[in-house]
Amino acid sequence: MKKFLSIILCLIMVLVSLPINAEDFTFDIYDSFSAGNTDELTLMEVDEEAKAALEEKLFAAWNNMDTEVQLYPDVKIHKDDIVKVFSSILFENPQYYYIVKSFSATLKDAGYIGELYNLSYTVDSMDEVKETWAEVDKATEEILFNISPDMTDFEKIVTVHDYMVNNYVYDLADMDQTYFILLKKKGVCIAYAEAFQHVMNVLGIECTVVKSEEMGHTWNMVKLDDRWYHIDVTWDDPRLDRFAQMSHEFMLLSESEIKASGHTGFEAPYYAESTTYTDAPWRDEPGALVTADGIMYRIEGNNLIDENGNIIYKDLDGGDGYWDTSETTGVKNAIFAGLCEINDVLYFNTDTGIYSYNPKTKETECVLEDYGLFGLYADKNTVFYGTYDFNTGTFIKKGELQVCQTFVKEPYYENGKAVVKLYNDYDSPVWIISKGDGYKIHKADAKSITIAQFENGSEQTIYVWKNSLEPVVGTFIVSE
Repeated sequence: MKKFLSIILCLIMVLVSLPINAEDFTFDIYDSFSAGNTDELTLMEVDEEAKAALEEKLFAAWNNMDTEVQLYPDVKIHKDDIVKVFSSILFENPQYYYIVKSFSATLKDAGYIGELYNLSYTVDSMDEVKETWAEVDKATEEILFNISPDMTDFEKIVTVHDYMVNNYVYDLADMDQTYFILLKKKGVCIAYAEAFQHVMNVLGIECTVVKSEEMGHTWNMVKLDDRWYHIDVTWDDPRLDRFAQMSHEFMLLSESEIKASGHTGFEAPYYAESTTYTDAPWRDEPGALVTADGIMYRIEGNNLIDENGNIIYKDLDGGDGYWDTSETTGVKNAIFAGLCEINDVLYFNTDTGIYSYNPKTKETECVLEDYGLFGLYADKNTVFYGTYDFNTGTFIKKGELQVCQTFVKEPYYENGKAVVKLYNDYDSPVWIISKGDGYKIHKADAKSITIAQFENGSEQTIYVWKNSLEPVVGTFIVSE
């Protein structure tokens, strides 16, 4: 592990050569965060307009794979700030994974950077990058299908957090430190952090990456209700994966709380002072947090309860004090109930089957009778449920339950608008994602036939899930 950290440390050294009286200046990326005072609201004191101007210049250069970019006099960045600003922009935009983190620079009057040159890249052409971006977009959209437009930012953060914990595996054998974990479904802490940041960026939620050289560890900070919080998805994912089991112990922590939890040797780019979620009742409960019809639900002890503490389903273990078959697993006192949501209907498992609960009608129904179930989670229109493998002593997937299907007709044009018709066999809304000017999520009404229309002149890629595995895609330009 130490050898790996040394390699990573070398990779992220940003060298800037500034010819002043024949003397070269060398900067380390960690210099950006080494001199700050953590009692301040933020450690990044560079003028935001200057940073935004530099970001625009760099994006244009990186998108064209240019080897040099002129800054002064349009962009005034001092030589003492260039490394931390350059590094901050990379941290906040993981899609530029192909940038080599070394460059040279000339110096102008008053210590301003004149030109960046010797910019280099880890790929040979932008075609390679575009292919990778397309794959990452597809993987991102799989996560977005679990996001409803009417969710709060808190609910979106929880949903993405839980999706990653359920679907990704911490794997030291795969040392890829980029957001390619979206494709591989396995990686180390920095991969978790880069992927979480990427999805937050897509959702329009401010997010950045925090690194600790001392720990050899990486996590995130996320902005919620104008306040910054620490969130460590990696540490909330059990090292030895248990099917549909997770933690929220390291989600939405203050600066003092993240340090008290064992995170050391870091200087965060923002100061997390809020303790809003310190005493949140869900923090110590191992299981998903699920929102349906505007109300949050969770498993507490052996009961399913809502955010107000009302018991929705009592004695998930049957009231006998142990989970079916758990006496022989050595986990007699544990509860292995999973909880998920599809189309505002809850699904959860007891030790004898899978049940649904409709918050609108208050009705509970057994949808699958089975024994020895250990947890479940949802992805799009399918509930995946697990069991205990006595041969290996691990928790594994046992099966899947598809609760609804959506069929789509190819897009067509009507009165200058693109029209998508959906045939939905479930009396609940259908979510459509279009990718035109950024990501847009459209809600189609809960009818047997639903229509989504898109404005004239907009280019759209439409994703609607036909079943649990195969998206139906239509790409077109709307015109008169």
